[in-house]
Amino acid sequence: MTLVIRKVEIPVTEELVNLSVDESQLPFVGITSEIVHASLSKPLETQWVIYSNEIAVGFFLLDQEYANTMKDAPAGSVGLRAYFIDQRYQGLGLAKSSLSLITEEFDSWLSIAPCDLYLTVNCKNTIAYQLYQKVGFVDTGELYLGGAAGPQHIMCFKSKKPR
Repeated sequence: MTLVIRKVEIPVTEELVNLSVDESQLPFVGITSEIVHASLSKPLETQWVIYSNEIAVGFFLLDQEYANTMKDAPAGSVGLRAYFIDQRYQGLGLAKSSLSLITEEFDSWLSIAPCDLYLTVNCKNTIAYQLYQKVGFVDTGELYLGGAAGPQHIMCFKSKKPR
């Protein structure tokens, strides 16, 4: 398996907007086309596609304005948002592999100094919570209460790169 992550190029491809999650995961993730189109107008939010053997298998956003929307995130931190693996490719280890790659490389993809990566995960989504812990995210002990599907754990991956 060759895993590659690429920044979304305009125009957005049908392959990207056809990525989806199971209906039970929609409250946690949303609909890909809506996420992408809402994000395109935000200059400090970039869209990324996860490819396995040149097939699009997942998606996420990197939000450089995360500290402006999350009161407890330190200035300069980046938010990992709308991360998911398409329902057709779940259970193959792609989530763990892609998250490991994201945590290692996100700052170089954004051409920024090493910093911490934050995310929120719904308190009901224990599978995702445990996965994030396995790749090095730590629960901050704080909850984000503004999520449409209920309270969310705030988690942080502390960069291991020299600052």
